[in-house]
Amino acid sequence: MQKAALALSVFCLTAIVAIAQNVAPVQSVMPKAAGKVADFTWKDGDKTVTLSEFAKNKVILLNFWGTWCPPCRKELPDIIALQKEFPETEFVIIGIAIERAQDPVTTVKNFMKKNNMDYQMIIGNQEIADAYGGITSVPTTFIIRKDFTLSEQLIGMRSKADFEAAVRKAMGK
Repeated sequence: MQKAALALSVFCLTAIVAIAQNVAPVQSVMPKAAGKVADFTWKDGDKTVTLSEFAKNKVILLNFWGTWCPPCRKELPDIIALQKEFPETEFVIIGIAIERAQDPVTTVKNFMKKNNMDYQMIIGNQEIADAYGGITSVPTTFIIRKDFTLSEQLIGMRSKADFEAAVRKAMGK
């Protein structure tokens, strides 16, 4: 019985650490290619990751949000539920946290643990906000097609049905 409890504890701790490792500040934003959305980079350990490579051949739900924002917090369960609706080979969720906290990485990691969020999270800055048209309110969500073109921009809180319809549209379904 003790071994089972220990194994469960290790599993839970591993899951929490894995979730916490999905938070990274944006490193750089590249100039937009004609007709495409802005590409950007972040660090995963020693490796630099680009949005275009991370989400290659996938529809992207790119959600600008904040831990301090009540509508953002309210729509999160619906965003999390979308991961189960679409195969991970075709769809990816990436959050861009626009934070006011002194230590945004720790704030977002703690929030993610508490809310069972297990998708990639980027700590945003003014450069990434400007690259996506000047984010003036959160939540703002971009649905990006597999070819890296914008399918839809959703400003304000949305329902799971709204997100699902927008993703299906971007997938051509």
